[in-house]
Amino acid sequence: MAGTTVNVSIRMDAGLKMEAEELFSELGLSFGAAVQVFVRQALRRGGLPFKVTLGKSRNGDLQATKNRQTAQEAAGREAGQSSQGTRLTEEETQKEYANLEEFFAKLDAG
Repeated sequence: MAGTTVNVSIRMDAGLKMEAEELFSELGLSFGAAVQVFVRQALRRGGLPFKVTLGKSRNGDLQATKNRQTAQEAAGREAGQSSQGTRLTEEETQKEYANLEEFFAKLDAG
């Protein structure tokens, strides 16, 4: 995936960015590298690399929310099992890498 790079500009709360930079620094990542990891994982998974939920539905029907989440998880598992190409398995996404270069090499290798 080597090629031309572009600048990306986003608006974010200053405190949120500072907290994120501190966390990413502890992980050995710059803010930009962390954003790249996020985007690469989203592309590999075909969606966000984590669940996005309200915790409960707006009308308070927690069971309906759980049912939707279960259906989404099942659909995600089916998509992962039937996908051909470069998507990583769940085991691969939980693998620890020695450094960022090793991680990106694995992503690029597909």
